[in-house]
Amino acid sequence: MLKKTSIRVLPLRRPVNSIVLAMDVIVISAQAVFPLLGFMMIGYFFRKKNFLDESSTKQLNLICFRFFLSLTCAETIYKADIRQIAEPLPIIIVSLSIIITFLVAWLIVPRFIKQKDQIPVMIQGIYKTNYTLVGLSVAKSICGENNVGMVSLITVLLVPINNVLSVYIFERYTGNKGSGTPMIVRILKNPLVLGSLIGIALNLSGIVIPKWIMTGFIAKLSALTTPLSMIALGASFNFSKVPLYKTKIAWAVFAKLVLVPMFVLPVTILLGVRGASLIAVAIYAVAPNAVNSFNTAVAMGGDGDLANEIVVMSAIVSILTMFGWFLLIGYTVGFGV
Repeated sequence: MLKKTSIRVLPLRRPVNSIVLAMDVIVISAQAVFPLLGFMMIGYFFRKKNFLDESSTKQLNLICFRFFLSLTCAETIYKADIRQIAEPLPIIIVSLSIIITFLVAWLIVPRFIKQKDQIPVMIQGIYKTNYTLVGLSVAKSICGENNVGMVSLITVLLVPINNVLSVYIFERYTGNKGSGTPMIVRILKNPLVLGSLIGIALNLSGIVIPKWIMTGFIAKLSALTTPLSMIALGASFNFSKVPLYKTKIAWAVFAKLVLVPMFVLPVTILLGVRGASLIAVAIYAVAPNAVNSFNTAVAMGGDGDLANEIVVMSAIVSILTMFGWFLLIGYTVGFGV
């Protein structure tokens, strides 16, 4: 049964505690985001030194999209305990938030963006969150190693929903409509959706993958996903494109990092969600745009340059916005863990 907890606004702490809290949040945000920026810088360096050219960068993106990202989806879901949902309210909040954000973005974006290869890029730039890569890192920093169960459950939820919606919107605007293949079939054949479905099937079936395969092979391959994806992203980054896309980048980043949490966080707090569950929902709301947004755009005929800029800029700006949102949570209702 859900606990009915009244909202308790904490008084301002003493200056020394305010400084400690601020420093903690800065460290948490830095630990989550700076490694991603570091990998991107390596990729950018590789491209500048011609270690990666345009052709090899595209191939690396396809490998990440078709293999590494789908493997990570399957591994994440397989390892999570999706049978034990002790507190359904955070799950419901995140589910509805994703769908509502997607629908609102889909309603608004085509009114202002007319290029078909940019419409799905903008939509996923607003609704698709980097929860898989950021969630556990931030949650462990705030809640500790033993209080991240809800984060794992929300990861299980986000991976298939994010990927199905993303694949659908790209198929809607950039898919091969003359192929004769129904859209639902094309969606189910997408590597990210297939990986999610395989992970769910293995998890619910109770099949136990031998430890030497899971930890000695699959986990090590999966660990390459973030570095390779971010290196490919950095190698594709072109600063000359920023002026061309600056208005679209600004709106996508503002919507993702300010507007979405502005609506999700107050509702979550008013509904009485606290502690580790509040942190889990907050991470969903304030995390930057998903790294695989770029890989998806490149692989599915979207504007890769625009997707690239949105991912990079949201990662950079999120250092400040994550700090602000977590500081606000800490001062109002507290972390409670």
